[in-house]
Amino acid sequence: MKKKLIYILLGCTLAQGFTACDTVDFGDTNENLNGPKKVYPAGLMSGAMMSFATTTGRSNLLVPTLLVQYQSQVTYTDEMLYAESPYSWAEYYNNMLPALNLVIKYNQDEKNHTSELLAQGAPENQIGVAMIMKAIVMKRVTDTWGDAPYSEALKGIENLTPTYDKQEDIYRSLIAELKQGRDMLDATKASPIGDIIYDGNVTKWKKLANSVLLQMTLQLSETPIVDFAKTEFNAALADPNGVIDEISEEAWFKYDKVVEFNNPYTPNRAADYFLSGEFVDAMQGDAPGSSLNPTSNHTPDGRLAIFAVNTTREGVPYGYSDESGSGKNQMNKNYFWNNMAPLPMMTASYTYLNRAEAAALGWTTEVATDMLTKGITMSFETLEAHALPKANTLTAAEVTKVSAVSEKGPAYAAARVADAATVGILQVIGEEKWKSLFPQGFDAWAEWRRTGYPELTPATDAVNSGAIPTRYLYPTEEATVNGANSKTGISTLSPATDKNDSKVWWDQ
Repeated sequence: MKKKLIYILLGCTLAQGFTACDTVDFGDTNENLNGPKKVYPAGLMSGAMMSFATTTGRSNLLVPTLLVQYQSQVTYTDEMLYAESPYSWAEYYNNMLPALNLVIKYNQDEKNHTSELLAQGAPENQIGVAMIMKAIVMKRVTDTWGDAPYSEALKGIENLTPTYDKQEDIYRSLIAELKQGRDMLDATKASPIGDIIYDGNVTKWKKLANSVLLQMTLQLSETPIVDFAKTEFNAALADPNGVIDEISEEAWFKYDKVVEFNNPYTPNRAADYFLSGEFVDAMQGDAPGSSLNPTSNHTPDGRLAIFAVNTTREGVPYGYSDESGSGKNQMNKNYFWNNMAPLPMMTASYTYLNRAEAAALGWTTEVATDMLTKGITMSFETLEAHALPKANTLTAAEVTKVSAVSEKGPAYAAARVADAATVGILQVIGEEKWKSLFPQGFDAWAEWRRTGYPELTPATDAVNSGAIPTRYLYPTEEATVNGANSKTGISTLSPATDKNDSKVWWDQ
């Protein structure tokens, strides 16, 4: 567990646009005599990864699961009903991006290549992993808010009012950085010890980078730079380092008993959240295409045995201010809402489904139905693989139930391929991404906004315009601290207003 506790050794105190490592003379004012005295890149790296893995609360975790109708609220319903509330991006700009940026900058300076630094891993491997992780974090930021500070955001006190980069420019930068980080990694050199995801296995990080490139370039499929996206998708798919196509290569957050690294669902009040009736009905295959089942699926989906507390319970109908959760279904506390339950970051299932979509779009020569089949069956298999290690806490009946899940994958996949012949393969791929990504709300929300699948019905009691939100409002402090630049960011939205139903660039 040492690799998960490295965060205690963080080399710098981080704040938005400023690090305690900047050369600024404040004398002895507010000096912390017990604070860190020098940069410790391994600690910064693991701290940033842990922050990303444990970011909790409504806006940082639960809201997207409501927007894509994985869950319904029954007590405090503001988020489910689309209240126009600004949400902070401080977790990303305070804790994650500056730490990863400092790892990169510190390792790039050869005068820092001391024995102490080299003991934390080869500089190129520290840089490569940090660059890949930084791109993953920044993708979430721009997908969630739209245009955002990036190129000037991490320069410390040199610029406290950074410009907002256009989303297109951010995406182009992130794609370039993913490739650069991937190509720097060298498995023949010392592994980075601050890596809590792959424990320093840079070969797997290369595969993760390529899988994120598939995800990121497909996100551009409806934009004017689609040809660029198609080229970059194929380059990543053809890269000799490969993509994630086996369960053993997947990126999962594996949580610890220590309270500092618990599953992020745990601190939230589970009694306020229930699986939506729409999600449960879609899994059960009830009334396909109806308002209760927003998918074309009519086949019982065995993954519900892991997703839900009880496969026979109904979910809570989505989007009403007066629903009760009494006796209704919830996210399974054994496998998701549990302090040590692992959560996915990138799976083989999602990679295969992205390949299926690219094939269906004509981007590649792969067979879309083959990729769809593999994507579905791998989703069943990875759930079983990550649920069974908890078998020591399960009853014999529960172990039997989990171990039988993957057996149901092939028959379900065949049924969905048959559905694709009727309703269209892109629709089925989009619906299966929705299921496979559970409970990764941010990724599922990005996919839904781009593809329109599944065909979700907005909340009946919505308090906004009546549309499912397509972005977060900019943080309140941006209007006062960085007003001119935030207005520039707003100007590129459609419509150009800071509302939650305005659309970001790749969604226009």
